[in-house]
Amino acid sequence: MSTLDSILESSTTDSKNSIPSIVCLAVDSHGTEIYTKVSGNCSLSESAPPVTTDSIFKLASCTKIITTICALRLVARGTFALDDPNIIQTHLPELWALEIVSLDEKQQLNYKPRKNAITLRHLLTHSSGVGYDIIDPRLQAWRKERGEQPMAIQGPLPDAVATPLLFEPGEGWAYGGGLDWVALLIERVAGRKFSDVLKEDVFEIVGCNAGIGFGQAHMAEVGTVVETATRGKNRLEVFNVGEIKSEMGGGSLLASPANFLRIVKDLASATPKLLDNPELDVLFAPQFSPGSQSLEAFHASAPVFTSMIGALTSTLPVTALNHGLGGLLVTENSENLGKTKGTMAWGGAFNCFWFANRDTGVAALYFSSMWPPGDAKSSELMSGFVKEVWDKLS
Repeated sequence: MSTLDSILESSTTDSKNSIPSIVCLAVDSHGTEIYTKVSGNCSLSESAPPVTTDSIFKLASCTKIITTICALRLVARGTFALDDPNIIQTHLPELWALEIVSLDEKQQLNYKPRKNAITLRHLLTHSSGVGYDIIDPRLQAWRKERGEQPMAIQGPLPDAVATPLLFEPGEGWAYGGGLDWVALLIERVAGRKFSDVLKEDVFEIVGCNAGIGFGQAHMAEVGTVVETATRGKNRLEVFNVGEIKSEMGGGSLLASPANFLRIVKDLASATPKLLDNPELDVLFAPQFSPGSQSLEAFHASAPVFTSMIGALTSTLPVTALNHGLGGLLVTENSENLGKTKGTMAWGGAFNCFWFANRDTGVAALYFSSMWPPGDAKSSELMSGFVKEVWDKLS
């Protein structure tokens, strides 16, 4: 038994520091297993069924890579272009009309008209100026002034993300609802529900079964949805996530690990089905030029995402990180791990994450259902998983 296996086994016992449900999967470019570990149960109940690779987890921001893939397929067909602002102006007029907000020394909100155009590339890379009202104090103040609670996670689209911009598009970086706008763009251009587009244009192509989709109540009819846990004072407790009102491209999909792996492993496959090599080249290309305002802001925001991705970033300088179209991009090899250059990765609020590297030929996921993001024990296990996979690759 490996060190990680031992830690995982001990981390699913009923104690304050445990994690009740974990799935770790890694495969090479031909789909051959590199590492598999499944442990724990689907809920805190004593009668809960064991977790399997077909159990259904809340993806949170791991949804974003699926939305990006769908958008790039439409780009490849000429439906719209990455750098054409007309598609945003035409189909997302609510976004196009937003002003830029700031807080002055007296904590008063001030606004100014946007000058730069907004593009799909900006939305995919969080450089559009769109933020999350659950994170940014300017947007929190804006909601409060309107007598509203933050809507980013569970509110209806477009209201959930139709908050003022935080900076000129292309001149900063802020984690936010850009991918939710992309889902709305896809839906309006296609003239169909976003879920229907995903099913036909992504899920069915790689052979996903019914265990992937929107709506916790709906997915509970398809399979067993893994309960979200949080750490109480002396024990684990159930964390009630609630039902999300919209099909949000930034964070509301649910999926089994088996289905999610079918998608993410295609990114590193020797014979990809979803994206051709030109689109994959763009997906994995650094999007921010050296010295740019967006790259500097991205580096300054590193604590937002590094806790989710663990060992992939912990031994590298922040200058070795950039943003691809689908997530964080490692641009240097790691002295501790090896050939990490070209690895793309992203995580989700319930302590799950994925990574893929075309050159090394690896795709992997770590799924759990723990709140809040950045849970210390989860971060330890994520780092251990990354090290385990790279050790096996070596």
